[in-house]
Amino acid sequence: ELSYRCNLCRRCAQTCPIGADNGLVAREIRKLFSQELGIHTEELHDKGTVLQLKIGSSTGMNERVVRDNIDFIDEDASERTGMTIKTPWDKAGADILLIHNAGEIMAWPENPGAFAVIFEAAGLSWTLSSEIAAYDSVNYGLFYDDFMLAKVTLKQAQAARKLGVKRIVLGECGHAHKALTVISDRVLTGDLNIPRESAFPILRDIVMQGRIRLDPSRNDFPVTLHDPCNVTRMMGIIEPQREIMRKICPKFREMEPHGVNNYCCGGGSGFAIHSKHNFEDWRFKVAGRKKLSQILTAFSDCLDPAIQKYVCAPCSNCKGQMRDMFAYYDLWNKRSILYGGIVELIVNAMSDVKPGYIEWEWR
Repeated sequence: ELSYRCNLCRRCAQTCPIGADNGLVAREIRKLFSQELGIHTEELHDKGTVLQLKIGSSTGMNERVVRDNIDFIDEDASERTGMTIKTPWDKAGADILLIHNAGEIMAWPENPGAFAVIFEAAGLSWTLSSEIAAYDSVNYGLFYDDFMLAKVTLKQAQAARKLGVKRIVLGECGHAHKALTVISDRVLTGDLNIPRESAFPILRDIVMQGRIRLDPSRNDFPVTLHDPCNVTRMMGIIEPQREIMRKICPKFREMEPHGVNNYCCGGGSGFAIHSKHNFEDWRFKVAGRKKLSQILTAFSDCLDPAIQKYVCAPCSNCKGQMRDMFAYYDLWNKRSILYGGIVELIVNAMSDVKPGYIEWEWR
């Protein structure tokens, strides 16, 4: 049970004088209990990897439901921006197979909608896949079981091979970044070893190379950036998202510390989807307390609720933690602090679309 009180952020390994990596130890304990004894949490196993391999997504959405949701997202994005958006499905030979965390499709549809707007406006060759596990980048095996991680990874790579895409690109999901790129190097061999990369450098290139027209004044509100542990500390992707922030957000300010020295959102390692026992109290009062303090400190000069503020959290799991933690402390009503992804900020700054892509309301 104690191994599930660690968020696997691995920050301790950076500061321990003898280099003890508590996150690695905790994860190995989880793995041993799962693979050798069949003991695991229902949220990660039965409702996580098992459901994803059976239905296609840990959310329980099958292909038809996902397609219906994406159709709605396309309609909504078209209405919001004035562009005509139609997400491509199963496009053989595309350059990019984009894989979202399906939680975005359910809970934050403006995020996959913004990806579609940006990719279409920049003229990229891209597609989604309707294959099982390949329309959901989630891989909860990362948190507890190597065997289950490998099974999900193989499904995703097989879908990419079937389409003949040149590369797999991960949307805004931190643990999916680590699972499908860094860890899967040991799983995917031969023709399954398809190039896999983060969306953040691609988005940076689109923004910095002028492939879309931008008006930063549309983002004239205080913005800070949360660093997902699996993107920054585990993979070293630090600057692309900051280059974007500095380009399109005039009132951007850093949290301290940030980058590889960041603090976890408090929902890492599966915490954000656990609600039994006292996990919610643990997430809000212990695991997420430091992140909350960082956010309030970053906005210390503008805490007046009359000033709308935005926490850019480019990770679905982190957004789930932000949503629940902000609601617990009533930050929207008390401080007008909203959370969201990075692609929403980019579209909000695009001058060739209708203004106001970001809707300032609690969700």
